[in-house]
Amino acid sequence: MTEISTAAYRRSYVGPIAGFETYKLDQGLILPAAAGGAGLTINTLVAGANFYTPAATVSTTTGRGNVDNRYDQVTVSSTTSVVAGDCFTIAGVNEAHHITKGSTGTLKTFRVISVDSSTTMTISPPIISAQGATIPETQYQNCVVTGSATAAIVFLNTVAKNINVHWHKDAVVLTPGRYTIPQGSGLANMRSSTEQGIEVTMCKW
Repeated sequence: MTEISTAAYRRSYVGPIAGFETYKLDQGLILPAAAGGAGLTINTLVAGANFYTPAATVSTTTGRGNVDNRYDQVTVSSTTSVVAGDCFTIAGVNEAHHITKGSTGTLKTFRVISVDSSTTMTISPPIISAQGATIPETQYQNCVVTGSATAAIVFLNTVAKNINVHWHKDAVVLTPGRYTIPQGSGLANMRSSTEQGIEVTMCKW
């Protein structure tokens, strides 16, 4: 047996593998079954204003700050018994293809981040459906909506399950590319490459 396998057998220790730290998990958290029940709905019409418009910055009392576009607050018929962590789909809200922005025919999955009131909750990802017809929406569109004033919310976590602490292998995808700085743009820039050959361009203006 090798030194690594011996330590793993005797002390449950694996250590760093291919640049990743490995850890032992004795008992992970359990996501309980959704208790929100049937009958919850959301207005997905334009008038319902439950679609999201991405933004880069927002004005605050202290100046301008960056916007976290991973979350949005939506209004639903009721949040009774809904808890953070619940996973759900919405009738008529399909996932959009990342490039063509056309419907994939598969319902988009959303996660409850927090329950904010009796009728509002923060979800991730936001419903970016381009219903507002703005450029940011069309660029970052993630779903195609068939509007309804009473679109049904269907919870997916119907039974209690252990939470998976690992990334799905397709959760992060790095696509190498080259960013060209236009001549005379006024941007000071420098380039470097990671050990894996991924080029990084840093700009300052």
